[in-house]
Amino acid sequence: MSSKDNASVKSSKKSSFVKKFWFRFVRDGEWFTWDRIRFTSAFTAFMLLIVFVYLFVLPNPFTSPNGTFLMDYLSFWLAGRQALTGTPEVVYHLDSFSELQFQTSASDTVFAFFYPPTFQLLQIPYAFFSAKIAHITFVATTSIFLWYVLRVILRNGLWAACLVVIPACLNNALHGQNAALTAALYALFLVSIERKKPVLAGIALGILTIKPQLGLLAPIALIASYNWRCFASASITSIFLAGASLLVLGSEVWISFVGQVPIASNVMQNGFVDWEKMISLYSSLRQFGINHTYSSTLQACLGLVCLVCVVSAWRYTKDMTIRAPILIAGTLLTTPFALSYDLTLLIVPCAFLIRNGLEHGFLPYEKFMLAAFIVLSSSTSSIAIQLGIPLAPLLPFIVLVLGMQRYFYYPDFSTQMKATNTVIP
Repeated sequence: MSSKDNASVKSSKKSSFVKKFWFRFVRDGEWFTWDRIRFTSAFTAFMLLIVFVYLFVLPNPFTSPNGTFLMDYLSFWLAGRQALTGTPEVVYHLDSFSELQFQTSASDTVFAFFYPPTFQLLQIPYAFFSAKIAHITFVATTSIFLWYVLRVILRNGLWAACLVVIPACLNNALHGQNAALTAALYALFLVSIERKKPVLAGIALGILTIKPQLGLLAPIALIASYNWRCFASASITSIFLAGASLLVLGSEVWISFVGQVPIASNVMQNGFVDWEKMISLYSSLRQFGINHTYSSTLQACLGLVCLVCVVSAWRYTKDMTIRAPILIAGTLLTTPFALSYDLTLLIVPCAFLIRNGLEHGFLPYEKFMLAAFIVLSSSTSSIAIQLGIPLAPLLPFIVLVLGMQRYFYYPDFSTQMKATNTVIP
């Protein structure tokens, strides 16, 4: 055989290998088996336990000289404490709140509290504990709540547990943030809509007003789907929750909260919260040096595109494997103020997609794209900081594409069985 023939054979084998790899690994996702997912999830949960022991028991860079754990939850805990002492409005005055944090931690690290008084109200029960115990308790209760609702969606507790320990959720847990709570509320809202329980769905959506920027598109979705009972339930719940906070915390706290809004806007606009830690198009453009006006305009244009997608999906289909990805991913792409731990919300549409995939099979590239989201959710901030590449907006975009793919090309997928092989545990 001539050297030319040998080269041709090698080239053919290489081409065959690449093609085989592409079809099996990327298109069909055959590598993503239950055994590998189970092992990875168990290992991740074990590592989380070790990290928590290290952070809460041993001296570390995230602990102040007096032993206070310096993470986001410190501001939540202090907000609850101030509610107990009768001065809840202090958390909305940055100078006073900074001084309070210094007195508590003996550190100049400051965490602002930009949440409405309704969220401060929810922190009161945790304020009876010490800061570290409150952090652990808050993370545990909200994560269990999220696991339970995901279990309802997936009808499988093991799959729900696997989703609760993905990197985005771990990031949320370490910061003591509320993304597990907001994700659980979104999940309860969507699964209640799916099961024709509009009142319960509305209650979940009404409580979600504790983080208003995450509910931007939900009312539009309800109007588009003519779900007036859910809309009314959500409205009544949000009014009741606001009234309860007014009754318990007083009117001064609401006046202070409204007065703080320009400060929150200024914090985002001037990068006092690092743009590398955020996941919006706005923050990515600012990271590249584009000014506030152009970045805001492009962010608004993206929001309009997402709005059209949500209206179309919720008006013309009742399939939650279409509705959930488009609504939640569209919301994260619309709001300019969302951080890396808010990627936790995307496990909710992932749960609906995984359930459908396990029951009817996955679409081409679907398993690979789901895996890409899960893996990348661990490092968006690190990549943005170290390499200057803001990957974060890509993740909700991936989930949005998964929803739109089903909307445009596979409207009757559950009966067509156009799928790749899957393994059901």
